[in-house]
Amino acid sequence: MKIVHLYMGKQMLHDGLKDAFVLVIDEVNIIDEREFEYFGESFAINCKLWKNTSPECMSVSKFEHDHQHKINNADLSKIEQCLRTNSRSLFEEHSNLEIISGSANNSKKNGENISFEPSIVLYCSCKGVVPYEEKEFPKEIDGIKTDVREGFFYLFPNDEYFKRASEVLNPLMMGASIGRKDENKMGTLGGFVTSGTGEIGFITCAHVFHDFSTSNLPPIIPFEVVQPSYAYRNTNEVCGEHVKSIFQNYQEVTVDASLVKLKDRVPQRGLFSELTVNDLLETGFRKERTPEYSTGATRDYLKPQSKRTNSCIKIGARSGLTKGTLKLSGMAARCRGVDLHLTNPPTGRPCDYLSQLEIMGTPLQQFAAAGDSGALVFQIDPPNSEEEDDHLYCIGMVVGGTSFHSTVVTPIEPILRLLNVNMKVFHQELMDL
Repeated sequence: MKIVHLYMGKQMLHDGLKDAFVLVIDEVNIIDEREFEYFGESFAINCKLWKNTSPECMSVSKFEHDHQHKINNADLSKIEQCLRTNSRSLFEEHSNLEIISGSANNSKKNGENISFEPSIVLYCSCKGVVPYEEKEFPKEIDGIKTDVREGFFYLFPNDEYFKRASEVLNPLMMGASIGRKDENKMGTLGGFVTSGTGEIGFITCAHVFHDFSTSNLPPIIPFEVVQPSYAYRNTNEVCGEHVKSIFQNYQEVTVDASLVKLKDRVPQRGLFSELTVNDLLETGFRKERTPEYSTGATRDYLKPQSKRTNSCIKIGARSGLTKGTLKLSGMAARCRGVDLHLTNPPTGRPCDYLSQLEIMGTPLQQFAAAGDSGALVFQIDPPNSEEEDDHLYCIGMVVGGTSFHSTVVTPIEPILRLLNVNMKVFHQELMDL
């Protein structure tokens, strides 16, 4: 059992306030005690399972699926602007705050009473417990009502060993499994890029290569990157060299990204791995018309976009090709390590992801899973004629997900600007060779 978060506070009960512990763990709840005695003082114990979906979130999810309420554009813009303006200060003021998002619906009495009312949703680790020396969550922010639910955010690398098929790809393809040499931690080859000098590389998440629990600033050091990841086949098929990693903000957008320079298996087209016939059919493609991203086209969600309702897809090393929709631009989430910190508040500083995109999958399929960190997310513009293919616009890169099954995505333009690269354009004359 690993302890993700531990803090003390005041628990609000029907008969008044009571001192309480909140213990967030990452495995089965094996703690049976509900109270702890210390020098004659009684403390309530609240044990929460990290990554578990709360009953309230399940009720809200079912309500949203049944009623399909939509927030009008004016209210949605107001909520998104509010998130961008206030997320940083909210995280600073509330150590138990995990995610800041928005919803078309407001939940009361832990999901017993749900109504259509656009709200800012404050996801915390434990409802009803206010950490010592902190205030309760605000009832409204900038005139918008808040709704407090329980939920967590976690990153999408994969440090487990899975015995499944994974080929040494030559040439390389987007969506491939990649990792650091000799390490059992994997992520996804996101997309191919070019530097100002014309060198070809690819981007993925920095947390695929670095442990943020020991440092928030990954070092700028060279090391070899392999494809597939060492975890899959215990081989080290080197494909590139790490150039740099960043974890910093660009115009209030948190960027967690790495740049790898290619040394071998350079592609001539923007093709994807991990495609199955069933996934192609379910996402609107077919075996004769597979997705391809050779144009390098992007859509900048630092600016208002008119086609934000267009469907999204991603191809990740773990879950392959999936389809979803953009729910929100501007959400914020807090990532905690799994080290135990015994002080209150914890001494280890969590990593805050500000101004992110939030993607929802379909009712039958989550949009991304562990191992998909680094996968690019694309919006699909329908073709203008039967002879044309769908047009893919890259909008961001998968970094993690929530306990209520949404996917957190960093907008693509801040990534490109901080790494000082452009998406690779594969010219038609080369693709026809």
